[in-house]
Amino acid sequence: MTIKFDWKKAAEIKKKEVDSNIPNEWILPSEILEKYDETTPESVLDVPKQFLNPKEFEITEFYTAIQLLEKLKNGEFTAIEVVKAFSHRAAIATQLTNCCTELMFDYGEKRATFLDTYLKTNGKPYGPLHGLPISLKDSFNIPGYDSTLGYTSEIGNKPKNKSDLVRELEDLGAVFYVKTNIPQTLMTADSENNIFGRTLNPNNLTLTAGGSSGGEGALIKMRGSILGIGTDAAGSIRIPALCNGVYGFRPSSRRYAHGNQMHLERDAYIDIKTVAGPLSTDFETIEFLTKIIYNDESWRYDPDNFRICYQEPKIKQSDKISIGIIIEDPAFPVHPPLQRILREVAKKLSSNGHYIEFIENFPSYEKSWEVAWSSFATDEPVSYQNLVSTGERIIKSLLLPCDVYGSGPKDIDEVIKLKTEINKMHKDWLSIYDKYDVIVSPGAPGTAPPHDTYGIAPYTTLMNVLDFPSVIIPYGKIEKDVDIDVDVEYPKILDDIYAHYSLNLYKGAPGHIQVSAPRLEDEKLLACCSIIDKVLKQ
Repeated sequence: MTIKFDWKKAAEIKKKEVDSNIPNEWILPSEILEKYDETTPESVLDVPKQFLNPKEFEITEFYTAIQLLEKLKNGEFTAIEVVKAFSHRAAIATQLTNCCTELMFDYGEKRATFLDTYLKTNGKPYGPLHGLPISLKDSFNIPGYDSTLGYTSEIGNKPKNKSDLVRELEDLGAVFYVKTNIPQTLMTADSENNIFGRTLNPNNLTLTAGGSSGGEGALIKMRGSILGIGTDAAGSIRIPALCNGVYGFRPSSRRYAHGNQMHLERDAYIDIKTVAGPLSTDFETIEFLTKIIYNDESWRYDPDNFRICYQEPKIKQSDKISIGIIIEDPAFPVHPPLQRILREVAKKLSSNGHYIEFIENFPSYEKSWEVAWSSFATDEPVSYQNLVSTGERIIKSLLLPCDVYGSGPKDIDEVIKLKTEINKMHKDWLSIYDKYDVIVSPGAPGTAPPHDTYGIAPYTTLMNVLDFPSVIIPYGKIEKDVDIDVDVEYPKILDDIYAHYSLNLYKGAPGHIQVSAPRLEDEKLLACCSIIDKVLKQ
């Protein structure tokens, strides 16, 4: 006799189990919870300070990770009080935005207690990340906690081994306390699934938090974390960063440890590597963490990594750099407010003495998207088979008709053709990049769109096809008194699969730029981004 799997019941039980880890005194009042949902066009960024005590608010609100590490090192803060403060703020954030999948508060406190004892006994920190709370995307494994990836069929899987990057970061002194929400299958920019629901954008709850690391983006914007780790196959770090208004870094492949994560698809992407990387409230933290990771011989944890340590960049903070600017590919129209922001950035950098050139002729983003989409679907979609086998609901954003760009299993001739096209694209784009230190471009057509409307992601995916490191720097916002509401003409093929512009829907949402450099020039890219970020903050 076959017993039918009740996915709704399984999801309900799992969600209640996770929510039960929130202490009673941290549960928000019903009038707050009833006030906000995905139809509320309001920000919830100011809610946490109403419910944190002064010490918790100070710890979570006013410091970068680098500053916090210094206070942990000199004993001004203990690891246990820091992780409790961030756990409380994360509990508030997830009640408002559905950003967390696992609340590992006990795990974090046990780890913090060990680190406090170590510091007291040895008179020195455990490592360069001693006591720093770091949030993790759901796909990273920690024994004793599920890595469901939003599939009800994976509830209770509790992997036995830690992910490679988890092991490395713990050896460096980090404290893990939450895992964060993702979309069903990871292959959409709306972080929704049937277990934990939809992650909401804390800037405006009617807008998407992005994906697939959407929980990280929302949690970090709420400062329930100031440093988190996501993954990126087509923009999954950078899309949540630009949607929520935080920093995100997609490194070159095989530099951050990536192995031993939970994934259900076969590793069949042609020449497109999923990478792990950081999201943060500030750029200095991303640069700081990356230098530590690159100097840590991470191939000891993930043997697939290159044996390349941190390469000190020749570019210094006082240097003037050469920057190419791409405003849009007409095949993928960029919304007027983001075009304004890109031009403002160019003007500001130019006025500070940096060489700026607008790039008018460049290879097709549309071609790169076609190649990427074909590469993502080289064999049968195992993830969809899992959904069909359990009968669980497929989320709305996965039903967008993106197959107009072609997909499906490939024979050997088609695989060879794809690889040849990728190699040609790489050469064509390098001929552009070789003229500049970095290129600034959009990371998306605009900012965070309404739920289930993000669609395709050509501006981030190009960097995955090329394996070029890239950074999202938040800058500016959509301003009703500055920007205009105009009708943007879109190619017919983009109907229903591309974020369309409407000023009223986007008002107040964060702006951004994407900064990129050729493969394995991560250190040079970060040095240039540090210069750019400081100019934009002036």
